[in-house]
Amino acid sequence: MVCLPCNLAAACSDSRAVIYPNARLSKKVTAIEPIGNHGGPSVSTQHLHQSLRWLFGVAAVATDVGHLLLVDLCLDDCSCTQNDIEALDLEVVTRNPAEVAQRRETVTSEGRRLCFQLQNASGTAVSALCYISRSNQLVVGFSDGYLSLWNMKTLEREHHSQLEGGRIPVYALSFQELENDPRNCCYLWAVQSTQESKGDVVSLHLLQSTFGDRKRVASGQVMYEGLEYCDERYSLDLTGGVLPLRGQTSSTKLISCQTVEKFRSDVDGEDSVNEVTSPDTSVSVFSWQVNTYGQGKPSTYLGVFDINRWYHAQMPHSLRPEEFPHECPYFALWSLDTVVSMTSPKLLLDILVHEQSLSRGVPPSYPPPEQFFHSRNYNFDGTCLLNSGVVHMTCTGFQKEEEQLEAVLSAAVQAGSVGLLTGCIKHWISEEQPGSAGNLRFVLEWTWNKVISTKDEFDQICVPLFDGSCKFIDPQTLRSLQHCQLLLSNLSTVLNCFLTEAQELTEKGFADLTNKRAVTGLISLYARVVIWFCRSGLLPEGLDDDTHLSRPFYNYPLIQSYYTGHRQKLERLSRGKWDSDCLMVDGMVFQLGITGEKLWRRDEGGTGKYPPASLHALLDLYLLESIEENYKHAITIYLLLDIKRSFPNETETSVDSFPTAFGIPWGLVRLVEGYWLLDHDDYEDSLALLFHPATIKTASWQHKRIIQSLMYQGEHGQALRYIQMMNPSVSSSGEVQLFLTVLLSNRCMVEAWGLLHQHATQVNLEELLKHVYEMCQEMGLMEDLLKLPFTDTEQECLEKFLRTSASVQNQEFLLVHHLQRANYIAALELNQSMNVNLMNDGDRCLTDRAVARNFLLAQYGKILPRIERQLAVERAKLYHLPSSASREASRPKPLTPVRKQAKAGNVRRRPNFLAKILSRIKEFWAGMKEKTGFSQGDRT
Repeated sequence: MVCLPCNLAAACSDSRAVIYPNARLSKKVTAIEPIGNHGGPSVSTQHLHQSLRWLFGVAAVATDVGHLLLVDLCLDDCSCTQNDIEALDLEVVTRNPAEVAQRRETVTSEGRRLCFQLQNASGTAVSALCYISRSNQLVVGFSDGYLSLWNMKTLEREHHSQLEGGRIPVYALSFQELENDPRNCCYLWAVQSTQESKGDVVSLHLLQSTFGDRKRVASGQVMYEGLEYCDERYSLDLTGGVLPLRGQTSSTKLISCQTVEKFRSDVDGEDSVNEVTSPDTSVSVFSWQVNTYGQGKPSTYLGVFDINRWYHAQMPHSLRPEEFPHECPYFALWSLDTVVSMTSPKLLLDILVHEQSLSRGVPPSYPPPEQFFHSRNYNFDGTCLLNSGVVHMTCTGFQKEEEQLEAVLSAAVQAGSVGLLTGCIKHWISEEQPGSAGNLRFVLEWTWNKVISTKDEFDQICVPLFDGSCKFIDPQTLRSLQHCQLLLSNLSTVLNCFLTEAQELTEKGFADLTNKRAVTGLISLYARVVIWFCRSGLLPEGLDDDTHLSRPFYNYPLIQSYYTGHRQKLERLSRGKWDSDCLMVDGMVFQLGITGEKLWRRDEGGTGKYPPASLHALLDLYLLESIEENYKHAITIYLLLDIKRSFPNETETSVDSFPTAFGIPWGLVRLVEGYWLLDHDDYEDSLALLFHPATIKTASWQHKRIIQSLMYQGEHGQALRYIQMMNPSVSSSGEVQLFLTVLLSNRCMVEAWGLLHQHATQVNLEELLKHVYEMCQEMGLMEDLLKLPFTDTEQECLEKFLRTSASVQNQEFLLVHHLQRANYIAALELNQSMNVNLMNDGDRCLTDRAVARNFLLAQYGKILPRIERQLAVERAKLYHLPSSASREASRPKPLTPVRKQAKAGNVRRRPNFLAKILSRIKEFWAGMKEKTGFSQGDRT
C-alpha cells in the first residue's frame, strides 16, 4: 500500500502551508497532478464539473495498472490531526454520483476521502499527468506511448492517440501558448523517455490543439473550449538529433521539463477587461544527460524552445541540420557540464529556471536586429536540485557571451597571444560540446570580419603613400602600418588553425575556409612588403623632380627608356625571322598571366609590360591569388636591381636587404640576378650565376629565352656552352629548331644531324629538314651536309630544296649530290638544263664554271652508253613545237581496185625478231667481257 505524498495539499494551497492527511491506495501511484485548490459553488470553480465543485481541492492520481482518480483534498477540513505515517482510506465513486455534497460529508465524517474514478484499470500504467487550466484538460500519458485528453467540465475523454515515438512511455508533459495567435490553438509538449530502464531514447513531441472558442472567464483567465482536433506538429530527438556526437550514445536521461511564460505588464484600462491576453514570452526548458561510450562522465545540457520564434520560422516539423546550433532561431542549447563538474560526485536531480530572471538583455542597436530575438540570446538564472542540497546557476545568452568573447579575442589578437586562441579552438573542436560549436562559429566570423576591417584601415593609411600627397612617412604612420600587419598575421594564424584542426567539413565549407585563409595570408604579405618599402625609403612615391633626395627612388622614365630601346634592338637583330621577345623579365611578367598584364595597364602610362608605371602597381601583385609568392618576389628583386643600377654611386643601399627580410632562398636571388645581367648584356657574369650549383634550376621557357638572347647577340659559343652545361629538355618543334640553329652556328654538323633524327616525327620531319638545309646553306655547311648518309625521305627533301632554289650554287650542289650517288643520267639532265639557262646570262665567271662542269660531266658520261648520253642531253633541251594549222585533204583513192595474191615467203614476227637482236647483243657483251674484263653489272 503506497501513501499519497502529504505535501501535495500544501503545494496546492495558496493560503495554507500545512500538512494534510494521506490517502491509502491499493496500487502503486505513478503520477499525481493538482487540479484546483478551491471548492464550493464559487467563481473559481465554475470551469469544473458540477460534482467536482463540491470538493475542496482536487488532485488527479494515477496508478501502475491504469487507474485514474480525482481525489478530494479536503482543504476545508482544519480538524484533521493525521500525520505522514498513517493514511486515510478512499471512497471511490463513479464520475457522476448523485448528492455529492451529502456523500462527501458522510465519507469525511467516517475518516475517509472521496474520489472520482475517471478510468478503470486498463493494465497499462499511467506514466505522466498534467492539468492545463487554460483548456481545462487533464492530459494523461501512458507507458505505451498513448496520450489522452480529459475535459474537466464534462469529465469526458476528448482525445486519445499514440505519439509518433511509438511504444515508449510518456515521461513528462508541458503546455505552451503562442503570442496573439489568430487561431484558437494551444500547444502541448509530450516527452517520451525510457530512462527508468536506462534506455537511449528521449524525444520531444509538440502537439497542436485547436478549439472552437477562446474567451476570458470571470476570474480573468483565458479559457479554450470545444476541442476540434489534436495533431503532432513538431518532434525533436534529444539523443542524436540535436548534438553532433561522434561517439555512440549509451543512454539518455531527462532531468526536467518546464514552461516559462511572461505576460505584458502594460495591459490595463477598460479595453483590457474583456481582452483575451496571451503570454508575451513562452519558452519550454528541457534538461537532460547523455552518456557516451568511452566517456567516464555524462554530459548535461539545457535546451530552450521559443514557440513564438518557431511560429515565425514557418512552424517546421523538425530541427533542420543546417540551422543548429548557431542559426536556429527558436531552439538554443547550453552545456551544464561546468555546473555538474563543480558538484561532482553529487547527483543532479532537477533543474528549475526562475521565471523573473528570463530576459534578452539590451539590444545592440535600434531597431533590434532579427538575431536579437533568437532563443540563444536569453539570459536566465536557475536552481539545480542535488541529492544533498541545491546549487544556483546563471546562464548567459550567446549575445552576452559573444560580447565577452569578442573582448577576449580582441585583447588576444592585439597582444599577439595567438597561442591562447589556437588552444581554445583545438579544445572546442575536441570537446564536442554544443556551446563549443557556437563559440567556434562566432570566432570564425569574428576573425573574418576583423580581417576585413583591418584591411580597410590599412588601405586608408596607404592612400597618401601612393597618390603623391605625402612627401615623407612619419613614425606614427609607420607604427599604424605595423599594427595592422601584426593583426593580419595573427588572424591568418587563427584561420590556419581552423583549417588544420577542423573535422567533418563539407566541401563548400572547406573551400570557403581555404579561401579565407589564402586571402588573409595575401593581405598580410602585402602589408609586410609595403612596410619594407616604407623603411627602405622607396615609399612614399610620386616625389617632385626638384626634391633633393639622398636615397634611391623609383625612376620610371629612365628604366622605361632602357627597356624600350633594348626591345627595339632585339627586333632589329631578329630580322623578322625569329621571335624578338626574349627578354628574361618579359618572360617573368608573362608567367603572371592576364591578371598581371591588366594590373599593369591600370595606372596611367601603364603598358602591361615591365617596368610597372608605379610602385603601387608592383605591390598590388602581392594581392593576386593566382600567382605564386616566389614569382612576386622575383619581379620585385628584379625591379630593385634596376633601381640600384639607376644610382651607380650608391655602393650599399637598403635595397639589398629585401631577400633577407622575407626569407627568400638565395638560389632564387641568384637566378633573378642572372636574368638581370643577361638582359643587360653581361653574359659572362650571367652564365656564371646561372651555372652556380646553388642557383634554382630554370624552367623550359627560361631555357629558350636564355638561348635566344645569346644567339641574337651573336654569342653562339655561349649558347652552345649553355646547352652543354644545362642539358635542357626539348618538348616542341620550335625548341628543336632553336637547338639545331645553335649546333649549326657552331658548325656541329654531326651533332645537329643526330638531334634531328632523335626528335623527328612524321609530322615535323619535312619542317626540320628544311630548317637544317637553310641553316647549312646560310652557314656554308652544304659540303659537310652532302657527306652525310641520307634516307629516301631526307634525299627527296634535299633534292626538292636544291631544285626549287634559284641559286646556281644550289644547282651545282644538287649536281654533286647526283654524282656522289651515281645518278649520272639525272646529273647530265641537270647540267644540260643549267647550260640552257646560261645562254641568257653573260656572266663570265658562270661561263668558266660551266666549262669546268661540262668537262667533268663529259668524263662521267663516258661511263654511260652513247645512246643514254644522247637521250639525257636531248631530254634537257628546249623543244619548240610548230604551230598547228588545219587544212582539208581530198579523199584518198586506191591504186587499183584489183586484189593481188602476195608472194610466198617467210613471215617475220616481231617477237622473234627482237629475240634474235637480244641474242646478238648478249654475244657481243660476252666477247667484250673477255677482252676488257668489264662486265655488264659493273657498267650499270
